[in-house]
Amino acid sequence: MTGHSTRSSLEVAELTDPVALLDHARELEPLGRYAERAAALARVQELLDAGSVPFAPPGRDWRLELIAEQAVDATRDRVPDGRVLVDQVLTDADVSHKLARGRALLAGGQQRAWEGTDTATAQARREFLEAANIFATLGRRDWQGSALLRCGYSAHYQYGDLVGAEALISRALEAYESGGRRDAALTYYSDILIDLGEFDRAEQILAEAAVAAELRDDRRSIPEIIWGQGRVAAGRGDPRATERLLREAERAAVDAEWFETHVGGFFLLEAAELLDRVGLTEEAHRFFERATEPSRAEARDWDELIMQARAMLLARSGDPLEALEALQEMVRGDWLEKRLVWRHTLMTAWATFRAGREGAAALAATALDEAAVAGGGGTRVAVAGERDVTAALAPLAEQAGSPLARELLVDGRQLLVRLFGTPSVTRPDGDLIHLPAGQCAELVRLLALHPRGLPVEVVLEWFFPETPAANARLRLRQILTRLRTAAGEIVVRDGDRLRLVPAWIDAGEFLAVADRVRSARGPRAVQLAYAALALRTGPLLPDDRYAEWSQDARDLIDARHLELLDLIADDAAARNSHQEALTALEAALAEDPEDAGRQQAIIEQLRALGRHQAADHRAQRFSGQP
Repeated sequence: MTGHSTRSSLEVAELTDPVALLDHARELEPLGRYAERAAALARVQELLDAGSVPFAPPGRDWRLELIAEQAVDATRDRVPDGRVLVDQVLTDADVSHKLARGRALLAGGQQRAWEGTDTATAQARREFLEAANIFATLGRRDWQGSALLRCGYSAHYQYGDLVGAEALISRALEAYESGGRRDAALTYYSDILIDLGEFDRAEQILAEAAVAAELRDDRRSIPEIIWGQGRVAAGRGDPRATERLLREAERAAVDAEWFETHVGGFFLLEAAELLDRVGLTEEAHRFFERATEPSRAEARDWDELIMQARAMLLARSGDPLEALEALQEMVRGDWLEKRLVWRHTLMTAWATFRAGREGAAALAATALDEAAVAGGGGTRVAVAGERDVTAALAPLAEQAGSPLARELLVDGRQLLVRLFGTPSVTRPDGDLIHLPAGQCAELVRLLALHPRGLPVEVVLEWFFPETPAANARLRLRQILTRLRTAAGEIVVRDGDRLRLVPAWIDAGEFLAVADRVRSARGPRAVQLAYAALALRTGPLLPDDRYAEWSQDARDLIDARHLELLDLIADDAAARNSHQEALTALEAALAEDPEDAGRQQAIIEQLRALGRHQAADHRAQRFSGQP
């Protein structure tokens, strides 16, 4: 910082040098000292109006430079006439007026970026980059860095191009000279790296920012750095570290006195989402309630930001029908940043699934496609941003034909096997394996229920119980030969055991997630219960209903399925999410029609929904009355 930024208001009023005044105003901008900046610019205007400014040297024009700074302020405040000021400078300035043109292009790029359309964003990128080139020729490396930073953050990151944003902000860091502006840009860079799932690199950047802030004794940057560390912890799915770091950021924010600013409000809302994402729903609501206090109601765009956070909380762990309404309201508002579109689609898929409605699978597949575009391909953005919900919806998305979901499920294994509904065996590239009918396909299904394999003797006992041992072994070898000819080496022999090659198997995944439900508590247990339900896309092995080898697995899965539905129903009823509870209860009753407790619970939920006639009819049927 130069000496200009420490001038008193009296000194500014007495200045007659437009260079000093304009430089002073420009140095105040990144510090957020907008009232002092406005006073300096007003002084320049006063001098211009009085005709008492010295003649401008070649390449300088005081009037155009003033208009360019006014355009910067108008854009910051989203004043509609900002573009008029930008165009005035760009029309009147010739190629020698680099400083005025560069500042006007910076303002114009920001305004275009906020419009958010494809055409406006493309224009924003051109204007930002032209500004960066001009500043480079002027030797203003910090301004060059700021133009690249804004291009990366506003015209790429917020537009949903994370890869482009990362490349530009990396260039911005190289352009910046060491000091406060570069250090501030580090947190922006970490944001993009976190969204890309580059958690180790983000941690390194945040550590560098923390050292720089300590050296500058910059208390205002510390909470934002810790906040970024909390985002890393949430991305890794670490609830303890997430809560600890966000509480630490909260304490640091109080010390830094920025809780009453819009930044403090953003922190509270995002903290609520991060905590809810890792299953700490009660703590999440504490932050959300603080963010929605009346004192923050007049902040710009605050209603929309609250709506967004509320919709995410509802979609994860609240009433799914309310969530769908809130998510739809966001779409109607037409203000959602493009970088958040994939997450909005994913959470709509999750709320749709939780509400028991059709369409969740297709929505989940679309969300993965949108996230892949943002991250340059693959599933890393979806996994980094919504690890648990992405994992829960991946089986549905894969069933809807998503190759990204299949990639996520297979995860280096050789097969994807579905035993719920219509059984199928698929290779990682999506090719369906057509198994020979009869005992060849039956053997694959049997082994899929036992991923660790089975002794040959057990297989022989199941398949050829009345056949002499030598004949039984010959027939098994024939089955294996036919299977190998049709499908390749998908069944292997380890000593005296048979097993499938490594495979993702829906029934095994269902039981694994159901086991995790038993060790979880509260909203986390409910989320896992829904994740298990997303795996059970139909009855287990319907064509093998009477096969003795499938009975134990069938009984276990049916029991766990009812257990999960009861858990969801009890939790939903306790939250007064009555339709959600009713949906789970009716699904459970369809499998166990004679359960009196669920019958009575359905009647109670119908009455809570105001459907008294349906409740009375159900009660009469249950009691056997005519």
